[in-house]
Amino acid sequence: WNPDANGPVAALTLSGGTMYVGGNFFTVAGQARNRLAALDAVTGSATAWNPDANGPVAALTLSGGTMYVGGNFFTVAGQARNRLAALDAVTGSATAWNPDANGPVAALTLSGGTVYAGGTFTSVGGQTRNRIAALDAVTGTATAWNPNANDQVSALAVSGGTLYAGGTFTSVGGQTRNRIAALDAATGTATAWNPNANFQVWALDVSGSNVYAGGSFSTIAGLPHSGLACFFPSELVDVPASPRVGDLTFTRLSPNPTRGRARISYSLSQSGHVRLSVYDVQGRLIARPVDEVRPAGNHLTIWEPGSRGLGLYIVRLEYAGRSLAKRLVVIR
Repeated sequence: WNPDANGPVAALTLSGGTMYVGGNFFTVAGQARNRLAALDAVTGSATAWNPDANGPVAALTLSGGTMYVGGNFFTVAGQARNRLAALDAVTGSATAWNPDANGPVAALTLSGGTVYAGGTFTSVGGQTRNRIAALDAVTGTATAWNPNANDQVSALAVSGGTLYAGGTFTSVGGQTRNRIAALDAATGTATAWNPNANFQVWALDVSGSNVYAGGSFSTIAGLPHSGLACFFPSELVDVPASPRVGDLTFTRLSPNPTRGRARISYSLSQSGHVRLSVYDVQGRLIARPVDEVRPAGNHLTIWEPGSRGLGLYIVRLEYAGRSLAKRLVVIR
């Protein structure tokens, strides 16, 4: 598969057998395509889809038969559209959706009937919105949701009731958040999740309970990660002494720091499958002391790092679709 674009590609989204691409190219797969194209996911050849944007495309997100597009263009599919547009995913024609952003759009994601947009704009959907906004997927108007980022938002990912945002901002959702944050998808306020990246976050994705981040950072969550990180949301906040999620309680991890063995205590309200895992700071699975059905009640597991070395480990407890995590430090 080698479509051979003649300029940068900034956005990809896959739908069935079609890969939609956006960027700042002018030919792809041997065809003239200005910054937007649809490619056969098997052969790489270009389909007839050709919306013809007159400026760079930086973000794509698909909902049913509609492709939402963001970037720094002013016309697309023969219509005046300032940096945001909705296109028919089959014909490439523009719909009436027209939020009219006053600055570049760098990121898009969808949840239900809402399109979340990030970039450097300060007005969109008929409202003042600083660099991040929620737009009605039908009308294009901005909702009341307004986290008010103080600098660029370049990445968005949504999971349930949480919207993850990345960029160059240092304040969003009414809180100090350095370049990465989790926002309540209903209120726009920042949650307690605070990984604190030291440089820009360019890309985000969520898979299950894992959040993946890519960017220019060299540290995140106080740990060394060069440009890529994967973490569980519960790892990167201050975990109380006895955190509780539903009917699961992580009662104790001691001694911590430890010179040898660690005692891991937890409590279950009812019988269920328990998975207890230990990861290193690179996210690699080191050990899985428990992976079985356990009865209700209090439980104790002993884990010994042995020859694995000194440093920081993450102990993760999973039960009934829930997860909790704590940090464990091994010293001499």
